[in-house]
Amino acid sequence: MSLLFSLVTLIFLSACGASTTTVIAPLKFEADNYQPLRMNARRMEIIENWQMPVEAPYIGYLANPAPSNVVIDWASRILLPAGASGELVLDISRASLTRTKLARSAGLNSLITDEQDSKIEAQLEARLIWLQPVGGFQGMIELSARHSVTIPESSSANDLNIAIQETLLATVNLLDKQAREEIAKIPNITVP
Repeated sequence: MSLLFSLVTLIFLSACGASTTTVIAPLKFEADNYQPLRMNARRMEIIENWQMPVEAPYIGYLANPAPSNVVIDWASRILLPAGASGELVLDISRASLTRTKLARSAGLNSLITDEQDSKIEAQLEARLIWLQPVGGFQGMIELSARHSVTIPESSSANDLNIAIQETLLATVNLLDKQAREEIAKIPNITVP
């Protein structure tokens, strides 16, 4: 009986020391985090020329919102038409999110270590075209941003979701930075 009591006590005490895992909510795209640009155009048209495949290695369906929707949301809230005439066209040619399995090392050490299992990569490509008939101004910008992270083999579904969202947000940040740098090079494309 004493042995049974000791065993129950040991199990109870070991359960008290067990740690609980906390679930961290993945980051979400917030257009309010970016400074809007007042574009010298009357209207903007967004063309989505990319349809992400639903087979491996593409995992865009796991992102909420989808990568192309993030680009559309970014453009519609950041590139604000503020001119009396002219047109902006954003042609999205790629908004992909992929997961690629990484090669594992051979040997005994690989059995006891937590190796990197997958690479999550987001790639955004778009062309911004500006046509301003008053004054005959025009400009074209090729935008391309790519970012990737790796996740260990011990990753949970929540860890994967967090990696997907962080990768997508980092790629949008790169796209935003490139767009601002290229827009600054074109005279009269923005209005004060």
